[in-house]
Amino acid sequence: MSGDAPADVEKLLVRGGTVAVDDFTPGTGWPPVHEGAADRARLHWLGHPALRSAELRLAADLSTVVGTRRLV
Repeated sequence: MSGDAPADVEKLLVRGGTVAVDDFTPGTGWPPVHEGAADRARLHWLGHPALRSAELRLAADLSTVVGTRRLV
């Protein structure tokens, strides 16, 4: 996501729609950090006001963020 505009959740998902964003390294603290700086991609998906989202650890070195667009 470096340099790119973040995805527009409200254009991409209908209400109740679900998104999965993979290829994250599992977070170990808050706020999440990637290469010494705030992990803007993970923060976008986990903190977006139109989503209810969570990070799921899939392996010791792999996680995904899954989010559902709020109904209201």
